[in-house]
Amino acid sequence: MGDGDDGPIDSALTHSTYVKAAAKAGGSPVVLPQLDPAGIDDLLDAVPAVIVVGGPDVGPERYGDERDERTVVAAPERDEFDLALARRCVERNHPLLAICRGVQVLNVALGGSLVQHVDEHMVRARYNESVHTVDLEPGSVVAKVMGSERPEVNSLHHQALDRLGDRVRAVGWSPDRLVEAVEVDGAPNVLGVQWHPELLRHRPEHLALFEHLLQLAGG
Repeated sequence: MGDGDDGPIDSALTHSTYVKAAAKAGGSPVVLPQLDPAGIDDLLDAVPAVIVVGGPDVGPERYGDERDERTVVAAPERDEFDLALARRCVERNHPLLAICRGVQVLNVALGGSLVQHVDEHMVRARYNESVHTVDLEPGSVVAKVMGSERPEVNSLHHQALDRLGDRVRAVGWSPDRLVEAVEVDGAPNVLGVQWHPELLRHRPEHLALFEHLLQLAGG
């Protein structure tokens, strides 16, 4: 939101760290406006790759659950757009990197559900440091891209994937066995991670996720 002469007005914003990571990887990032989902195909025709970013929680009614008091939901319009965008990226095998809320959106978009609260995974003070490792499935795309089967990651989430959506395949787990990375069967250009690689872009293995996205986009 921004301030206008007549009060607050809607604004299209995202954290600059996503922009910096995409630019450091060699891209020319643009912030996508939240549009009517009916226009998503036109949007994807114009944008060769997409990052679905972090943010507030997905409304639990989207996966058939009642809201936990610790769940802070996004605006319904954002959920509607993000879910439709993720679903269409899968249908088109459009290059997509889904980060934090983004991987949760991806899972819900494909029929999955979320755990509405987990303890000890929101470590804000160490946003650009190692908090725990992730065990990646050997041979997975994420492991190949990062060049590691046990990368060190940050941790800035209080929700997690529960029931996996249709075609969603877990390929990475935290030490307490929460899903930290996913791929989608039949859509190899779609990846999702629960941590925030944009805040670790100073480490080559995390920047590699953005470089891979750009390679898929033909950049």
